[in-house]
Amino acid sequence: MKSQQYDATTRIAEIERQQKALRDRLDTEQANLRELARRLWAQQESEKARLSRELHDGIGQLLTGLTRRLQSLSTDNNEFLALTEIAELALADVRQLSRMMSPTILDDLGLKPALKWLCRNLLDAENIDYTCDIALKSDIPKEQAILLFRICQEALVNAVKHSEANRIQISLHQHHQIIRLDITDNGKGFDTAAVEKGIGLSSMADRASAFDAELQLDSKPDLGTHITLTVSL
Repeated sequence: MKSQQYDATTRIAEIERQQKALRDRLDTEQANLRELARRLWAQQESEKARLSRELHDGIGQLLTGLTRRLQSLSTDNNEFLALTEIAELALADVRQLSRMMSPTILDDLGLKPALKWLCRNLLDAENIDYTCDIALKSDIPKEQAILLFRICQEALVNAVKHSEANRIQISLHQHHQIIRLDITDNGKGFDTAAVEKGIGLSSMADRASAFDAELQLDSKPDLGTHITLTVSL
């Protein structure tokens, strides 16, 4: 009897050892996958910065030169004036695209000014009423700052394009080593169980997962959308 009990105890111990080894291996693999995802996102940000510089220094400068040349030649000819206006609009679009791809304000001034700038640029032109309440107790590491900025950017772009909202609330607060970002709109909402995730929602989920952050999406038809991102420092 004692021998049987010993054998059973030994087998149980061996099973538990194997289970622990498997859990450790899975944890290691998940950590490796997150690290790889972070590297891919960092590479993507680096590529965006390079393209932003090329837009600004290449196409942007060409359009600046063209605009100034047209302005210096401007006459009362309506067609000529229209060409000048088109060049000016193209230049403004290139500058805006360059800033959105790689917002230097995030590096120069930090996350709070960058988010307020983002709100002004995306929401003012759409006549959307908004509040941007930000309270941070310390400087945020660059990786987490970029994560928060990009999640907010994607959420606001989605709201402008799809929600038909006329009011959006952005809240970013820090409690010890936890940062929480909330983005709420009063738009038409959607059924989260039925809707197919597009590039925007998938991108947000992938980014959050890569940085071991928690992303929650709460939306119902006619009741708006609420997105929460929780990041641990």
